[in-house]
This record gives sequence, structure tokens and C-alpha cells, in this order.
Amino acid sequence: MAMTSFLHRNTYYAVIFVVFINLLTACSSTQFFYTFVNKFIQDEVEYFIDLNDEDKVLLSQQISEMVSYHRTSILPSYAIYLDEIAKNLDEVHDEKVLVNTTLTKGRSLIEQTILGLTPYASKFLIKYQTPEDIEFIKKKIKKRQEERLEEFLQSNETLYEDRVDRLTSNFERFFGTLNDEQITLLKAHAQATLGDAKTRFENRTMRQKIFIKFLQTEPKESELTAYLNKLLLRGHLLTNPSYEAFSEGSLMRFETLLVKMIANSSIDQRKVMIRKLRDYANDFKAVSEKT
Repeated sequence: MAMTSFLHRNTYYAVIFVVFINLLTACSSTQFFYTFVNKFIQDEVEYFIDLNDEDKVLLSQQISEMVSYHRTSILPSYAIYLDEIAKNLDEVHDEKVLVNTTLTKGRSLIEQTILGLTPYASKFLIKYQTPEDIEFIKKKIKKRQEERLEEFLQSNETLYEDRVDRLTSNFERFFGTLNDEQITLLKAHAQATLGDAKTRFENRTMRQKIFIKFLQTEPKESELTAYLNKLLLRGHLLTNPSYEAFSEGSLMRFETLLVKMIANSSIDQRKVMIRKLRDYANDFKAVSEKT
């Protein structure tokens, strides 16, 4: 979803936490998403942690609890959020006010989501603090990092084209067919932010390293939860304080892009955005209320 694409995953555990937001908006059916999300999370965790059959059963139970919590306690907030964006698109004519309000509320929802889900992760991770467990995790992290690094070996032209394609696809999902001015805006944004992904990757790598070091201290469950919250929400305080400026700058650039994209939108495009946002909101409400 274009409105929430500023969400990013700070560590590989964040895949588990914010995958809900990233994937919900990529699916035509929220119920379809919830049908498969348990397996997706299970596969991700099993990749990074060496589990026996008993562990896998326990993990499956805890994932089900976490997904159920998210569906009933968090999803209704997303529905309200999307309804509010649709209402503002229909009534607010100052694009800067509209976008700033949307992103500010979005950041609050991210924090709410992470604070609600980290206890579930801690409850499971606390059982895997042996030197053997940690070494297995380190090897898997390194493998993922190497795979990601290969992507950065592509030419700038290829990276640029891929970035333009992703941006275009995300925005068309909500705007419908984009006009020439909007395509020009996306191309300029893609070029200006071409190196951002590498910066985020390097920052994520640092956070993964300090997380492993913390796990080696054999923290208590409450300590692990508190550390994960800080790492995911204010990780720059633990690694590189300068990253906060980069993150804020990145968000400001995206905010500017959104303002310009909406300012250059047609009446028909606004109608498409409003309709799709309300459709998602209704979908979220229906799924959250399902027993």
C-alpha cells in the first residue's frame, strides 16, 4: 500500500511483526491473507531457529495465538485508520495536512502493533539462548545477508528500473492508472532514493549483530521484550544515532512525494482511492469480527 510503504523491517524479527501491514494491503482478500500467514511466519522462524518436532508444535500454537490477537485487537484499528484516510481524501483539500495526518497516525499504529506483538516473540525466543542456538541463528542471518547483498551488485540502471516498477505498482494499486506527471514524480523519487535500500540494509545488519550479543547475555523474558521494543522502535539509540536523521529524512521525502502525487491526482483517481480504502476497511472489519 502506498500510504504505508514507509514501513521498514529493522531486524529479521521485524518480518514477523510488520508483515501483517505489508502483506494485508497486497492481498485482494484479508481473509485469504490470514489463511496463509501462519505458515509464512512458521517458515520464517524455522529458517532462523533449529527446531525439533515438539518445538514446531509449540511454535505453531504461539503463532496462532499471535495472529488471533492481531486479528481481533489490532486489525480494527487499521480499519478505522483506512476509513479516516478515505474520509479525509473526500473532505480535506490541503494535501500537506492530509498526508501529515495520515503518516503521523500510521507511525502510531506501527508502534501499537510492535508493542503488542513483541511479547509473543519473546515468549518463544527465550527458549533459544544456548551457544548452539545462537550460532545457528548467526549462520542463518549471515546467509540472508549474503543473499541480500547480491541484489546490490546489480547496475544502478537495473536498481533504478526495479525501484520505479515497485513504486508504480504500489501507487497504481490505489490511484489506478497514473498520469505522466505522476510517473515523472516517481522516477525522480526513485533516482533520489536509489541508495536508501543499501543504507537500511547496513543499519539492519548492525542491529542484528547487537541483538545477537544481547541474546548471549541470557536475558529474562521481560528484558527481552523491552530490548526488542527499543531495537525495533528506537534502534538508533543502540547502534548509530545518525540513522535517526536518515530515517526522518527518508520519511520527509516520501511525505513530499505523497503530497505531490495527490496534488496531481484527478477527481477519478481520488474516487478510486476512496473506494479502495473503504473496501479494505470493510474487509478488515469483517475479518476482525469473524469467530
